Amino acid sequence: MNGFISFAEQLEPLLDHIVSSHFLHARWLNTLSYLENCGARKIAACEHPTLVKEEMLKHAAEEFRHAHYLKRQIEKISSACLEDYSLGSMLGERSTLHYLTALDVKASRYLKSNGFSKNSIKEAAYLLVTYAIELRAAQLYPIYDAVLRNSRSAVAVKSILLEEKEHLEEMKEGLNKLSLGDVHAAHVCAIESDLCKKWIDAVGKTLHIKKAPN
Repeated sequence: MNGFISFAEQLEPLLDHIVSSHFLHARWLNTLSYLENCGARKIAACEHPTLVKEEMLKHAAEEFRHAHYLKRQIEKISSACLEDYSLGSMLGERSTLHYLTALDVKASRYLKSNGFSKNSIKEAAYLLVTYAIELRAAQLYPIYDAVLRNSRSAVAVKSILLEEKEHLEEMKEGLNKLSLGDVHAAHVCAIESDLCKKWIDAVGKTLHIKKAPN
């Protein structure tokens, strides 16, 4: 998909470093949990009061479940009490906090500038933003899974990986029904790539700022 930039070369060494430290790894899991929870809340916010498709209910439910699952994984590697998503308990801090919100806002502005009506923006933004995020998840989770297995970590994300792959296929089907779906998706993926690069840089900076005992 045009517009999508791969950050595999940056992510692998970053995750190797994170997983090698229980301190950092616990906060990474909390970071992913926050992003999954944020995504689920945004999906729920896009729901029509009555005309809600089963696919959207399923997607939101699975994202909420991923958020909870990742929280529980923290117990396998750390006794740290990360009860919430406060900035000090996550990597990337403010970049993590605003990642999905910024993507949603920028995508909605793009759609408005391209003639989408107020009523159609929410549905199209849900489809395009979710597609971009699922495309990123389809890159990130396999890399993370491989790092976990190579390090023989007690943490496992294979179940999430499989469900995110299914979500991506559902979004692709939705794009096929959207007029100029590929064109719009390319623009939103380019927006996401820019935000993701800033997020990865922010996560990297947090690793240097925080003391990370093994």
